[in-house]
Amino acid sequence: MPGGYTGKSCFVDLTSGEIRTEKLTDTEARNYIGGHGLGARTLFERQPKGVDPLGPENILGFTTGPLTGTKTPTGGRYMVVCKSPLTGGWGDANSGGYFGSELKAAGLDAVYVSGKSAKPAYLLIQNGKLELRDASHLWGQDTIATEAALRSETAEKRLRVACIGPASERLSLISGISNDGGRFAARSGVGAVMGSKQLKAVAVRGSDRVVVANADRLDSLRKKFIHEIKEVP
Repeated sequence: MPGGYTGKSCFVDLTSGEIRTEKLTDTEARNYIGGHGLGARTLFERQPKGVDPLGPENILGFTTGPLTGTKTPTGGRYMVVCKSPLTGGWGDANSGGYFGSELKAAGLDAVYVSGKSAKPAYLLIQNGKLELRDASHLWGQDTIATEAALRSETAEKRLRVACIGPASERLSLISGISNDGGRFAARSGVGAVMGSKQLKAVAVRGSDRVVVANADRLDSLRKKFIHEIKEVP
């Protein structure tokens, strides 16, 4: 597996409760670079034509790139992808914070969610172990309260959470997905798609490090980048 990837993606069917992990090949990693590339490949290959963006067949993906989780500036970002309920076409949004890095630290490059849960649920990921849990008690809460409740419930102070609030639960097409106390993946109506699946949150905790193929070269480029940014008038 090339440096910068864990080599694993997870697929969750909320209707059946099935959770499965698939390997990412070197060829796929090189041909579809970054969270945007991996997400586009997966949706176009696996999603039926003409699905309802707010229907169960729409795939909602949380994806990362090879720099996510490294010391590279902006290396904390992650991408959310789906068929957009706003446009009826490709939809994507991205956010910063720690969620993306934590997903990589938990051993996954991406998580793809399809189907619809019979009741509100959240996905808990802990170092490669995935579990769907009841979120009925969280439904109706805002994103700040949801993050706090999940950290308390799991006893994980460093739990990173991507979640939705009441607007997404009501399928507002301009709603987004929040992480780290108010950072938002805000475009394309991704929050409404998450709400349509009755998925309240994806909560992640990991302890692995992202393997870098050439750490010295990456560090050199990082320092050069930071220097040039500081020197911009």
